[in-house]
Amino acid sequence: MERYADGDRRAFEQLHRALSHRLWRFLFKFVHDEPACDDLVQLTLLKAHLARARFRVPRQDLKGSVQAWYFSIARNVAMDFLRDRHLSQRREAGGADNGNGSVGALPDLRPTALEHCEQVESEAVIAEEVRAAIEQLPSKQREALELHKFRGMSMADIASHLQVREGTVRVRAHRAYKTLARLLRPRKRALLGQDDAP
Repeated sequence: MERYADGDRRAFEQLHRALSHRLWRFLFKFVHDEPACDDLVQLTLLKAHLARARFRVPRQDLKGSVQAWYFSIARNVAMDFLRDRHLSQRREAGGADNGNGSVGALPDLRPTALEHCEQVESEAVIAEEVRAAIEQLPSKQREALELHKFRGMSMADIASHLQVREGTVRVRAHRAYKTLARLLRPRKRALLGQDDAP
């Protein structure tokens, strides 16, 4: 990133080649429009290029920080796009009429651009919290959970794969789910609007 900010063309090409596909996938989660994503990636890269001098190199995790910086710009680009599209759709809906003025009076029940973005971000935060909680599990419990939940293996297949008894796998999985429930309890309370009191 430092070489890119200093005007190194090869660094510019390497960085954009590494990030373009990730940015496209990130933006698609918001806009669900392939042609629009192509344009929004280019707009993100342009905005980042114009603002590159403002990027500050951290002492640790340079790669993660650079990606986070680009994703932050991409999120703002997506928000602007969704806001503009939503306003355009509302204007078109407001002008539609079947002859008696009833169509324009129908309520628009679709989520707004902001509501859609908030939902996507909330789901991403929850997924990250679950991943972080799984990483805290003891290795044997984590292994049993991942094989069962993510790979869809039966307890018998897991037992054969790990060369342990099926009962042992069931105990590990049960403990893993129990620990996960405890680790994610604050998230559940937040979703239900409860405080942290037991």
